[in-house]
Amino acid sequence: MRWEFLYHPQQQYLEAKVSGELTDEGLTRMASERWVILQKLGWHKILFNFMDAVNSLGIFEIYARPEKTEGVGIPRVNHTAAWVPTGELDKYGFMETVYRNRGYDLRIFATREEAIRYLAAD
Repeated sequence: MRWEFLYHPQQQYLEAKVSGELTDEGLTRMASERWVILQKLGWHKILFNFMDAVNSLGIFEIYARPEKTEGVGIPRVNHTAAWVPTGELDKYGFMETVYRNRGYDLRIFATREEAIRYLAAD
């Protein structure tokens, strides 16, 4: 799993462009890195770009993700959008449900435009 962070200062959101196979360990490391960046910038919006990623996380790994996210200090006030491949909407949709049930503001979108519009609405 690889990622790079892209800065969008006019809209004040951070984009995490992710590629390769999603792993539990990789997502936790990325969460820790992005939280440091968001704190330095004073931003609270993030766009996950999962278009080049493969979501092979199991149900139990997905279910445990919010606790791991909280474990690195990321607050529930972050405004989060994820742009995912259309064929993966169900799998990422389960992740959205798990996070939202735990109080996180995460929404899944099939287009970049929808995701950015959602972030701009905050």
